[in-house]
Amino acid sequence: MNLIRREHLMMQNPANQAGSVSAPPPHQAKKLRHFWDNISSSAQSRWQQAHSLWQHRRQRRHLLTLLILATTALTISTTACISYFFVRGLILDNLKEIALLKLEKGTDEIDRWLSTRKAEIETLAYDPTVSTLNWKLVEPRLQGEIYRLKEYFILSLTQSDGSFINTLGNRANSKDRQHFKKAMAGQLNVSDPLIGRSTKVPTIIISAPIWALPPAPNKVIGALSGSIKLDRVTSVANSLQYGSDSYAFALNSQGVPIVHPNNNLIGNIDWPAPSFLKSQDPALSTIARHMIDRQKNIELVKIDNKWVYVAYAPLKEVNWSMALVIPRENIESQLQALNLLTSVVAGLLGPAMLGAIWLIYSSENNRAQAEREAMLNRIAGRIRASLELDKIVQSTVEEIVSLLHLERAAFGWYKPKEQMLHILWECCPSDCSTPAKKFESYFVGNLSIPSGQCEPIILSRDTWAEGAAQTNEIKKANSYLAVPVHTQNQPQGYLICSHVSHWLWSREEIQLLKAVADQLAIAITQAHLYSQTQDQVKLLNSALNELKKTQTHLVQSEKMSSLGQMVAGIAHEINNPVNFISANLPHTSKYTKDLLELVSLYKEAFPEVPQEIADFTEEIELEFIEEDLPHILDSMKIGTERIRSIVLSLRNFSRLDESDKKQADIHEGIENTLLLLSNRIKNRIYIVKKYGKVPSVECYPSQLNQVFMNLLSNAIDALNEIDRLDKIITISTGVVREHGGKFLKVAIADNGPGIPDSVKDQIYNPFFTTKPVGKGTGLGLAISYKIIVDGHGGSIEISKPSGGGTEFLVKVPISNGK
Repeated sequence: MNLIRREHLMMQNPANQAGSVSAPPPHQAKKLRHFWDNISSSAQSRWQQAHSLWQHRRQRRHLLTLLILATTALTISTTACISYFFVRGLILDNLKEIALLKLEKGTDEIDRWLSTRKAEIETLAYDPTVSTLNWKLVEPRLQGEIYRLKEYFILSLTQSDGSFINTLGNRANSKDRQHFKKAMAGQLNVSDPLIGRSTKVPTIIISAPIWALPPAPNKVIGALSGSIKLDRVTSVANSLQYGSDSYAFALNSQGVPIVHPNNNLIGNIDWPAPSFLKSQDPALSTIARHMIDRQKNIELVKIDNKWVYVAYAPLKEVNWSMALVIPRENIESQLQALNLLTSVVAGLLGPAMLGAIWLIYSSENNRAQAEREAMLNRIAGRIRASLELDKIVQSTVEEIVSLLHLERAAFGWYKPKEQMLHILWECCPSDCSTPAKKFESYFVGNLSIPSGQCEPIILSRDTWAEGAAQTNEIKKANSYLAVPVHTQNQPQGYLICSHVSHWLWSREEIQLLKAVADQLAIAITQAHLYSQTQDQVKLLNSALNELKKTQTHLVQSEKMSSLGQMVAGIAHEINNPVNFISANLPHTSKYTKDLLELVSLYKEAFPEVPQEIADFTEEIELEFIEEDLPHILDSMKIGTERIRSIVLSLRNFSRLDESDKKQADIHEGIENTLLLLSNRIKNRIYIVKKYGKVPSVECYPSQLNQVFMNLLSNAIDALNEIDRLDKIITISTGVVREHGGKFLKVAIADNGPGIPDSVKDQIYNPFFTTKPVGKGTGLGLAISYKIIVDGHGGSIEISKPSGGGTEFLVKVPISNGK
């Protein structure tokens, strides 16, 4: 359609008053009577011309139908072949994707298993007893863990020089082992398969660094290692079956098989085997190269003179990669149903073409009868599809021109007081061979449109009769129709329609346009009411948003104020007794040491003591007291230092005395928050820290600590709702670049039940919570969002990790130069 936006005002003939048409002058009366006589005498011949035109168009449609059927018969075979190969490709791609997903399920199972084992070793390495490196104290702890965890058959404690002792009582040195070197470098790692030096059994070793206790943090003093067998990896590989003769294998970072059905190909660090990278089979060496490069794909290759599909994918927790080898026929055999269906379709193609010919001719006979009824439904549907006035008017005039084959149609507001017609939209057919006359001011200005007219009227011009002898303008005398559109609280509207020159307006067309005008009037009224409603809704939403922001701000201010008062009181009440105990401990240690030395001198001076003293010495176990008393005093000293550290963490967490931004260590804030939550975590939840090298960031430290507290508390609550042993919270930090800027990121993820997709869009709304009544206020995430986005110009996002659960990603911009 050629659609024209029109918003000009058109003046009527001043001689024509609203609601009446002035009588023609006497010298024109005779011409007008002559004009109407010509119209009435030629009406019948024009109707016959219109009927002939309709029959001619119907014959053209039949010829077009036959042409379409002929071309369809010639091209349908080619289309069928193309469709077959296209559908075959889609099905084959889907089958390959299923095979790849089966492999990924196996790699995910191994990754989850290794991740859990790493978390167990890392948690055990942080145990204060293990950090003493005293085998007499550590051995009972490790023996108990072996009994509890079941997965490990050996746990080893390694000193910084590489010497180790394990739970079997064996001693050796692992200074040259890569897993020991990485652990001493502060890395939690999983080794490639190797032969244990004490057990002589192929194993995988998970090693974690042992960090020194305060006051010497961030110093690795040893390593804790756990040995597990390859049985779990082998079991998963053996379970990856995709039909007969399929098998799975795994390669390490050098391309050496660590799991393979052929045991002669398997190797490890202490038992070298040929790498697949150097295989004489070029397809196998290429697949091995892709696996070493940690790629994921499924390919059709020829290995050992046999076509197979090879799906391969890397493991995330260790530098290995797994592959699933599937014979070609195992996958492509599932295409037999498509081949059978293609044969059946080809056999039914001929009868279907004959049926289509009969159906088309039958529907063509019924189409003319149903066309006019469908026309009105279509126009009404498009009118009601929108509540915007411009789209409603545009759709109406466009559909009228298209379905009634009009020369032109327009809609405008008629204002009787100003005697003006305001045209909003005009439309003419896009395939019109000759340009149609537009409703310009010189044309519409002389139209006689009575005010308050309720029925459609055929428009005429008084000046047409004068030029009838010289032009063909008389043929268009009755080709223009004005259909009134009555709306509430709106000016009088009109649909102006122009027919082709040799057609007359039939009664059915006038009734159809009248029905369209009624639908248009209803739609315009609804659009006006909808516009008023939207304005009110915007005002209400604006007021509601302001109210929510004010409520959130007041709650946050009150919460921070209460936190400051609590921290001040706790620090004051705890510091006094702690300082008293801490100040007296050095004297107590000195006095105890002097008394023990005095007892020792008495033993040397009087080896023979009275029986009463000897009996009392045995009763109180004097030798044990001499050995244990210094340890007790040391434990008391560590305890007082821990209490002082907790008080310091409370003060650092709140930072109420800092109202301006300052450079802060983000890791310190996280550690302080974890220390405050240690009572809720204890041994029930494992904390996995993946700290990256990040700079100090300019921020409001207390506000960021509040965000960490909210996110970690939510993660703990989520994990407490599930019944599983491996409850893990992972905290990751790092630096990312986005949109030309540098951001510090903090990711806090848990493996809990996760957040349903249906409520993800509401979690940042104030007072929205999924917790039971009395256990949540619904303000934690709303306040966190405001702190990060409004207070720091950052972002906070929620996602679902591959292993399940929930992950919150916080990004805070880093100042330039940092």
